Amino acid sequence: MIKEAIRKTLIFSAIAILAGICGCIAGTATGDTPPIVFGAVAIAGGLILAVMAVLARRKGNS
Repeated sequence: MIKEAIRKTLIFSAIAILAGICGCIAGTATGDTPPIVFGAVAIAGGLILAVMAVLARRKGNS
């Protein structure tokens, strides 16, 4: 059950990172600042979630 939650968190973080990258690219292409800022926040949030999920997986295996 916990492993499934960790797996779903990793999937969600990967989607957030990809969405953030797309937002940054779209903002750069159109010259708008808000998509770039929101994309950067999504990337940072996705990375934090991924690190927390990896740490939870490592602690669960110990």
